[in-house]
Amino acid sequence: MRAAASTRLGEFGRWWLNEFLALFPASVGKWLTGGGRLSLVLVPERDAVALELIDEGRHPIASTRIPRTEDVPAAIADFLTTHGVANKDVAIGIRLPTEKMFGRKLVLPVEAARALDQVLVQDLIAKTPFRPAAIYHDYRTARTAEAGKIVVWQWLARREFVAEALAHVGLGFDRVTFVESAAGGSTDEPASRIMLGRSDRAGRPRARTAALALAASALVLSVLAAGLEFRRQEAVRNDLEQKLTAARARAGQVQDAIQKLEHKQALLLRLRAQKTERPGLLDAWEEATRLLPVHSWLSELRLAEIANTRDQQVTMTGFSAAASSLVGLIDQSPLFSDASLTAPIALDPVEQRERFALQAKLRTQQQIKRAAR
Repeated sequence: MRAAASTRLGEFGRWWLNEFLALFPASVGKWLTGGGRLSLVLVPERDAVALELIDEGRHPIASTRIPRTEDVPAAIADFLTTHGVANKDVAIGIRLPTEKMFGRKLVLPVEAARALDQVLVQDLIAKTPFRPAAIYHDYRTARTAEAGKIVVWQWLARREFVAEALAHVGLGFDRVTFVESAAGGSTDEPASRIMLGRSDRAGRPRARTAALALAASALVLSVLAAGLEFRRQEAVRNDLEQKLTAARARAGQVQDAIQKLEHKQALLLRLRAQKTERPGLLDAWEEATRLLPVHSWLSELRLAEIANTRDQQVTMTGFSAAASSLVGLIDQSPLFSDASLTAPIALDPVEQRERFALQAKLRTQQQIKRAAR
């Protein structure tokens, strides 16, 4: 229950913050939440260093390529100045090859969010050959449609790979904020980026302060709304009492309708039980197929009730090489009785077989059981 309440409270906080930020221009909203910062990605190549300036949504703004023979830090400063970007407004990172960054997806209980850093480190040690002292690692969380679960994307890179990339571009750790890979960034997986020293949390105090201010204002508004809600509930309660009285009357009518329905259902069950006591057309068809020899076949099979009785009569019409013997075969069946020809046997000139027409009664299930004994 505490986990569910925490999830609901988090959803309410996110909604409240989004509604508050919607009151301001987009640039102000990004400043309050620490967003909107540009990123400069350095891509080490064999004889050069590629520079890519991207926005918060990873959309490219500008790019260039610097030979390794040049002063890379000075070239970076000139590149940013050319595009009107100050050093303090851009985060500089290194893009590693895909094979040098490992990523994985975890689905964890929502209770793990309280100590997610510790949980991920323990899981990393238990399930992978990597050790925290030898790697840089970071993660992002995402919502999931499954209740009580959170999705965590975690990435890691060996420290030696990062050091090699920094040496290649000629920068120190003090200048680089993050390490990323070319992989990721799909609709399901966020961009694979590791913030060195977890410095991505540094820009969040403004958002945290804004959230606290919003929570305080929400508390004040909740107190004011509580009084109005109490008065509204009194009016609703009176209205519900009137509706409840009317509902009781309708409930009595519904009860009567249910009793009538149960009576009809019982009648239907009795009719179905009676139906199972007598074989049907499919039973007659299967039995005739079993009885007729290979030289005989039917062209017509009909089942009808005998007038003024509960008995059923089956009529068979067809061709046979020995039609006179069929009456005896039909009479031997536990399903048929009183078999007889209904028309003279005649030779059909087309089929070169004897045409026959015979009829027999269908026994009930009780009669079939007695005949089987």
